[in-house]
Amino acid sequence: MVNVVGIGGGIGASRLWLTLNEALDAGTPGLPSPLTLVVNTGDDLWAHGVRVCPDLDTTLYALGGRQDVERGWGTKGETWRCMETMRELGNEVWFNLGDTDLATHLLRTSWLREGVGLAEVTRRLAAGMGLRCRVLPATEQPVGTQLLCTDGERRSYQEFLVRDAAAPRVHEVTYAGISAARPAPGVLDALDAADLVVLGPSNPVASLGPVLAVPGIREALREVRCPVVAVTPTVSRVPFEDPGEARRADSRQRLMESRGVAATATGAAELIRDVCDVYVLDSADAQEAEAIRALGPEVLVTPTLARGGRVPRSLADAVLDTVNAGRPLRGAAIGGVRR
Repeated sequence: MVNVVGIGGGIGASRLWLTLNEALDAGTPGLPSPLTLVVNTGDDLWAHGVRVCPDLDTTLYALGGRQDVERGWGTKGETWRCMETMRELGNEVWFNLGDTDLATHLLRTSWLREGVGLAEVTRRLAAGMGLRCRVLPATEQPVGTQLLCTDGERRSYQEFLVRDAAAPRVHEVTYAGISAARPAPGVLDALDAADLVVLGPSNPVASLGPVLAVPGIREALREVRCPVVAVTPTVSRVPFEDPGEARRADSRQRLMESRGVAATATGAAELIRDVCDVYVLDSADAQEAEAIRALGPEVLVTPTLARGGRVPRSLADAVLDTVNAGRPLRGAAIGGVRR
């Protein structure tokens, strides 16, 4: 049994986790799942009096079969009577929570107020949704992705993405509270026991960046003895048809430019070159392969785009095949530490 750790968050990663989980379950029927997911908490927020963890919820809903596949977030068959009533009562609502979605947030908030840690809260929610794999928050300490925009206003990531439709240009991105954060219980143990680590196709600044910024996680990734495989979060040469995907692409571009890299697969690879052994590039962007190899990682070229809420099974198989592909780990001659 291959122990796999996935790292990231958001809609793109959840589509990979769903297919990867199915591939692993097919090879281990009746056994505990070998998949552990370490999920971003940098865009968690208080909204309407409850604690919302967007990336954790997206992951739970996708793997629990509850996700609205067309939207990519929230639950299927959702209704919005609570939000409609709040507007009728004079409240400005820019962050929508569906009626069934609220149940998750109410339970989480109740348990947190009782002193239960976020890792245990997430375990309870995952069990209630029937998940076999393990889902962990990157950290239990509050971390907030903060954007300083060129208009001089500082925004949370959700304000930027949802309220402002990713329109403002971004000058700087910081992770508030990151210096006091620690890996959540189970995270470092999972990395130590991993046979494969997968960096999901997540926004490299807003969804993957906060996880790697938690003190101890990036360092652990540099020292693992297994392959670290990254799946590209961007496909530059395929046009967007869905407005939600286009908005998320605008967000990704704004944030990557604030880091001084282009919003391309090569730019994303540059941000993780110190922890990445293999970079999975979409076939449409195959011409970027040599530029990415020049950064250090090996490159696999295969279709990566999702259809119907999940990525191709061939992508999951290609990722899992890296365990036995015999590729040398970068830095393996220097005490196993990537350079």
